[in-house]
Amino acid sequence: MNRGPEYKFACLLEWVCHLQQSGNLLELVDEKLGSEFNKVEAERMIKVAVLCTIGTPSSRPTMSEVVNMLEGTSIIPDVISEERSHSEDLRFKIMRDHLNTETSDSWQGSRSHNAKSVRSAQFSSSASTSDI
Repeated sequence: MNRGPEYKFACLLEWVCHLQQSGNLLELVDEKLGSEFNKVEAERMIKVAVLCTIGTPSSRPTMSEVVNMLEGTSIIPDVISEERSHSEDLRFKIMRDHLNTETSDSWQGSRSHNAKSVRSAQFSSSASTSDI
């Protein structure tokens, strides 16, 4: 989920929240579509989807509210509140920390494996020269 050197996101939702805060939600639309889609409907759908991912179940819209928002018969509330931003940042921080730990462990394991391979290669090369 790395969108260039200045952005590193732990998950798709973090990227979506970043795009929403910067007003660029339509970057989520597949570029292969070109201009062959309704921008208003796409943005509406993405905003409703973000509402459905709110961490607190009681804060998420009901199914009938989702349908009304998608049909355009009710207003989509703004999700970028102070409370939402803080809770999302915490969730993303936990995910990033977990991913960083996995990456670090993987790198350490790879380094350890490479060191064992080098030691093994040194041992077998010294064993083969003494056999001659």
